Amino acid sequence: MKHMAFAAAFCAVAVPASAWEEQTDFRGLHIYTASDDGIYATAVCDPDGAFVPPTNHLSVTLNGELLDGDYLIRSATETHQGKMVSGSAVSRDGEDWKGLVGVLRSGSQIELIANGKTFRLDTGSAFPVSCGADA
Repeated sequence: MKHMAFAAAFCAVAVPASAWEEQTDFRGLHIYTASDDGIYATAVCDPDGAFVPPTNHLSVTLNGELLDGDYLIRSATETHQGKMVSGSAVSRDGEDWKGLVGVLRSGSQIELIANGKTFRLDTGSAFPVSCGADA
């Protein structure tokens, strides 16, 4: 739970999109952020097992509001339909997590459809890591 609060703090600060920006915190968590067109995404990856079990997640805000509920995300080659709870998708969700990360890794032009609106995220490059989706 601590890592979710940590990532939520990053969601409050919007930065212009150009590429996935990466930071590493003192626990070894890798934090990736991207924003564009009213969407702000923060992925927290736990490659070294800072938490037991290692837990990765993606938090999304749309126009400053946490995404809660059904969504569709797609790139030019991949599509995934899922559900976010309180703005987050978590790697413990198995196949759902793999589908979500698969879309993020498949290209830099991402489209997210939620709450009857379409948001476009141009990250400049595909998501650079598997973030636990290959486990």
